[in-house]
Amino acid sequence: MGLEQQPALDAPRPREDCAFCVRQDLHNILTESQSFFLLADHAPLIEGHILLVPKEHYSCYGALIPELEEEFLWMKARVAEFLSQTYRPPVFFEHGIFRQTVYHAHLHCFPFGPIQLDLSAYHPHPAPNQEDLREWHAQQGQYFYFEQRVGEGQLFLPEEVRYFSFLGALRKEATATQDAWRPSDERRVNGRPKIESLLQKWREFAQEYNTDESRPGQTARAQHEGDGDDGDRD
Repeated sequence: MGLEQQPALDAPRPREDCAFCVRQDLHNILTESQSFFLLADHAPLIEGHILLVPKEHYSCYGALIPELEEEFLWMKARVAEFLSQTYRPPVFFEHGIFRQTVYHAHLHCFPFGPIQLDLSAYHPHPAPNQEDLREWHAQQGQYFYFEQRVGEGQLFLPEEVRYFSFLGALRKEATATQDAWRPSDERRVNGRPKIESLLQKWREFAQEYNTDESRPGQTARAQHEGDGDDGDRD
């Protein structure tokens, strides 16, 4: 059976019990397109920590249908441009179901800056495009994903030892963010100033960016963005 016939790649319906599916429960929205949200993470690891989230209930980005790939990549490039201009170049990370806390696809975007992490010890599988994620997910299921330079994605087997060893190495390599590695509860309590600063910087970026260029899947809201959700519902 070809990948295009896999049931996992069918567009799913939103779920009422999912934190990312209920629109009115989402906080700190930076912008949205027809099929995706950009959110400021509610417990930011570092200022500029952004989530790229599909509106439909996909379990991971390996399950994302090909028809949404162009729009997804456009939104991802938008994040990379913003973070590079405003903070530092980003890295991207995804729990491909493995160790998810919300069982809905979301790509973490961290402005860690240029890093040169040697991944060979973790036996990565190159995944330079979305088709690689779809193929892995269809054949092997769970994974975790890391992209330290744009277009150089890597997939890893979902093994606890491998995962925590990788996180330890990433923590050492991202030397500019050593004060960021706090427990989630602490980051949630103390993260509001980082979120507010991110929201303001996104508004400024969006105002400068707002042009009439063609944008895949853009809604009127996204085309005329610049205000950002102020997150008062937190």
